[in-house]
Amino acid sequence: MEAFAQILSIAGLACVVGSYQQKKKSTLIAVQATGGALFAIHYFILGAYAGFLLNAIAVFRGVVFYKERSAKVGKTWVAVIIAMCLAAYALTFIAFGTEPTLPNLILELLPTIGMVVLTVSFNMTNAGQIRALGFVNSAGWLTYNIAHLSIGGIGCEVLCFASIIIGILRHDVKKK
Repeated sequence: MEAFAQILSIAGLACVVGSYQQKKKSTLIAVQATGGALFAIHYFILGAYAGFLLNAIAVFRGVVFYKERSAKVGKTWVAVIIAMCLAAYALTFIAFGTEPTLPNLILELLPTIGMVVLTVSFNMTNAGQIRALGFVNSAGWLTYNIAHLSIGGIGCEVLCFASIIIGILRHDVKKK
């Protein structure tokens, strides 16, 4: 079953990394949500429940922000999704039995912070801002993936760093 989980994570990797090469915000978000669904299943199989919950929220977030066009309503959704992320953090310890040691509290917080930052970026109007804040998201998830031995997750975040840089160079840096 773990091999299946790792295969799902590699498929998720392809979606998430490819998302940063999308020119339009809506396409970037849709491709990222697909990757989130694959990673959610992956983390559940591995027993990494914060990863499971946060990626399930990422799918929901992708659907909301793919369709959302009003910044005013978008701000409400940002607050709701941030609250969901914080609830997922708490549920990791309350409902899924992760021991609340200091290392675990910190480890489970890192991807939560990443998700919150990326969620805030989804209410921004240009994909360049989303790409830039993707660095914070990737740093938190990279640490989490290393701790949970998620091969696809580790590869995803390393490639995301590279993909974000390429996307910034392709779409955001003014050509001379």
